[in-house]
Amino acid sequence: MDCRPEHAGAATWHLCPDLLQAPGARLRALVQARLVDEITLRPVVADVVETPDLRLALHVASRIGRDGVAGLAGRPASLFPGLALAGAAMPMHVAARGYLPLDLDGMLGPFAGFPEDFTALDHGDVLLHRAGVALKGRVVQRGTPQNLPLAGATVEIDGLWPTFPPPDVMPAAVMAPADVMALMPGFYRGHATATLSRCDVVDDLPQAKRLLQPAAPGTRRLRLDNRDTLATGMPLRIDADDGARGEVIGIQSVDTSLSADQPAWIELDHPLRHLHRRQALVVPASIPATHDPRNLSRAAHAGDACAFLAAAAPWAALSLVQVDDGVNPPEYQRIDHYATTADADGYFRLPRIARLALFRLRATHPAPPQPLLLTIEPDYGLAEQVLAVAFE
Repeated sequence: MDCRPEHAGAATWHLCPDLLQAPGARLRALVQARLVDEITLRPVVADVVETPDLRLALHVASRIGRDGVAGLAGRPASLFPGLALAGAAMPMHVAARGYLPLDLDGMLGPFAGFPEDFTALDHGDVLLHRAGVALKGRVVQRGTPQNLPLAGATVEIDGLWPTFPPPDVMPAAVMAPADVMALMPGFYRGHATATLSRCDVVDDLPQAKRLLQPAAPGTRRLRLDNRDTLATGMPLRIDADDGARGEVIGIQSVDTSLSADQPAWIELDHPLRHLHRRQALVVPASIPATHDPRNLSRAAHAGDACAFLAAAAPWAALSLVQVDDGVNPPEYQRIDHYATTADADGYFRLPRIARLALFRLRATHPAPPQPLLLTIEPDYGLAEQVLAVAFE
């Protein structure tokens, strides 16, 4: 400890400051990222910043800045004493209102000179995806008594703008084709690249099972009344008779500690998206073939409700598609089109859409001579956006 004399008027004393701690021994940032909206590129202030690693959760503190910077702080030397020899995982989970939550994985170190040498894990700018908004509305004919509803009108999205066009560019010149499909229940994991293919599905109805315990969203384990014919890699149709809750997920492992006709635990490839109640129908299935592959044109995050494709796909509505990124187990999604027909009262509904600054809605009907084209900005602050589609 080095001491030095200090003077103030007639008073004199010796100041002996403590030695400065090594960077790795101080309370400092462990991991950080700057969160930005992928459409506007404006910073997004996080609501939740945490680590999913329970061993670290009690020893780190969240830090949230108004400029979109979010991170976790702690004392590296206490948390990772072996960082000089081997790297350590430092996962971070971030969530912001109106956006999909995101898990950021990464490794700290190793640092040969640790604890004197330490640098926080920096993810840089991280693009957050909007949770999406459902679309509904009514097609009418103005200038008629009570704005006559146009039953049977066709309503579809036929053009996209992922970001806002520059002010000096005509929007039509940079409009992208509507090569997009709605997904149900949404991607189970993020994909930088992936191939989507329509599946042939064969259900093994004689071997249908029942859930013995409710399964909550996020869990990967099912308790079934038996495991007969089940095998690793086999797709399971969970809540097979419920179109709203139904999911198709592959089997990762089967508990074989009891005989095949006894209850068994099943581990799934991906966490569930929906709640599945006790006695829900679970049907083993097989995928003998896939057809018409299409590649993703934009990277996806877990939870994204739509897939942007490199080319138009000839898949029928409600087809089951396989998502294969070549690294992780395949996932299965039901698809829908952003096109529909108005009912007898002129009302229509389109699936949830996200990740767009603008889209063009096209409405046609045999009565009005010309199609109606509307450029619409999604209101991501709403769960459902009401669209007024009125022919003049």
